[in-house]
Amino acid sequence: MAGNAAILNDILDYLRKRSFPLSTKTLRSAIEHLPSVNTRRLRTQKYIVYAVLIPLNLALTHLLSNYIQNFWWLIPLIALRPVVDFVEMVCILIFGLVRYLRPTPPKTPETPESLAYLLCCYNETYAEVMVSLESLAAQKSVEDHKKVILVVCDGRVSTKGMTKTTAAHLVEDIIEHPTSIRMSDAYTSWDGASMQIELVKGEFRGVPIVCLVKNENRGKRDGVVLMRAFLSKFNQRKSNPELAMFGPKLFAELSGFLESLSIQNVDYVVGIDADTRFDDKCVSNLIQTVREDDKIVGVTGFIRPDPTNVSSFSPAYLYQNAEYMAGQYRRRLRQSLTSERVTCLPGCCQLLRVEESTCGDDIMKKFGYYPKETDGLFRTIQSMMSEDRDHICLTAKAYTTAPTNLSVFLSQRRRWTLGPLTSDCLLFCRKNTGWTERLAAFRSVVTWIIAPSLFFANYRSQLDARILLVLIFIDTYHKFWDTIVILMCAQSIKDAVQLVVGILLCHRFGPLIGQMTQVYTLLKMDDFRWGKTRISVDTTAAT
Repeated sequence: MAGNAAILNDILDYLRKRSFPLSTKTLRSAIEHLPSVNTRRLRTQKYIVYAVLIPLNLALTHLLSNYIQNFWWLIPLIALRPVVDFVEMVCILIFGLVRYLRPTPPKTPETPESLAYLLCCYNETYAEVMVSLESLAAQKSVEDHKKVILVVCDGRVSTKGMTKTTAAHLVEDIIEHPTSIRMSDAYTSWDGASMQIELVKGEFRGVPIVCLVKNENRGKRDGVVLMRAFLSKFNQRKSNPELAMFGPKLFAELSGFLESLSIQNVDYVVGIDADTRFDDKCVSNLIQTVREDDKIVGVTGFIRPDPTNVSSFSPAYLYQNAEYMAGQYRRRLRQSLTSERVTCLPGCCQLLRVEESTCGDDIMKKFGYYPKETDGLFRTIQSMMSEDRDHICLTAKAYTTAPTNLSVFLSQRRRWTLGPLTSDCLLFCRKNTGWTERLAAFRSVVTWIIAPSLFFANYRSQLDARILLVLIFIDTYHKFWDTIVILMCAQSIKDAVQLVVGILLCHRFGPLIGQMTQVYTLLKMDDFRWGKTRISVDTTAAT
């Protein structure tokens, strides 16, 4: 027995001295921001969804094969999507014309507002982080505004091919004149853990910057909640608010840094992702939009795939370029014009007023809700995959890295499907939702549910001449709308050609890609990993 124990100890010593590319600690570090969900419960609920959707679509496929006999049952389902799209486009034209004829001039304050840029990163490369930060430093028409860059780095991780972690690049290569301080029990993360951090202060291209490096990854939302809550508490600091998630030392250090910049109040927080770059007038245009009305508390920009990271005529870029355009120039623009609220305010390009409704304790508790083991599938999806909501500014352009391979594309679209679906369900059921938004939400949920039957059933040849004529008219109007949008957003002849080709790809392959996305979403709907494009390696795991 003693000999066996000695051999076992020798093996353990050997393993400790070995360096493995993916250790247990590394894997834990890569996924530790995931909730401790009841996997059996969520899997069971997923199978219940299957048990409803599969028989329903099989039954609809059978009914569609006898379309003439079931006309009055099926025509509302067939016409729902094109008719709602038609209504949305008409609403945009009417409300857009009214807005054009009666523009709302922005209210320029006597003292320019103070801005805080918020960038959350994880395992991005030096080049990726630099592109985002340089686009912030290069913003025009905001020179008179007091500004600070807030960076939250989730852990000390790198990816294959990186010689340093993202945190090391920030501290050693990016932040100019850095000074740092380490803190234990700095704050309480959204999952209730006590966090150790390193706080680094300095400059970047003449703009003050403070970087909070977490010792452990807790996910992007944890960092967003942390910094928004800080800005709200900072603005209220003279009334001695409860610090909630903050340790007093961290709050004092961050507050002291802002006060040293003569920032007494932060008016806006501008969110950007570490794989995004802003057009040089992006922030200025966001500010002009939020100034139009005090009721506007949040604005998103017009987001497009970044052509600098991929061939600008590759099918992946062309398809996603047109897809981004259609999504923002249709439902999101209609929402902004009719209800002045959008169902998604992407974190990669957004501006929020720092006030109770956006950064206060109540909204941060809801936005930063960490799923419990007792939560069901719907509540967990709502917590992990939903975005903010408010207003849109199409003149504020931002460019984000688009997926270039199928697995990453499907993973991204899974998140973009599940989050909006839960939001649309809530919008449809909410009492104070407007009729256009309720109709659009109903259309979104129903067409997603019955999409497989409409895709696979051979019913189009059975449509009578009148119904076919109406659908052809709507489709023609749809193409006319796309042409108008191309003329509106194309910045050059090359850009117009790219959009035209992309729209043709969307019309031709969109239904097939939609079905692939739906199948992947259903298979992975209980998987709450963020879907990283790269496998992360914790440099502290190997010794």
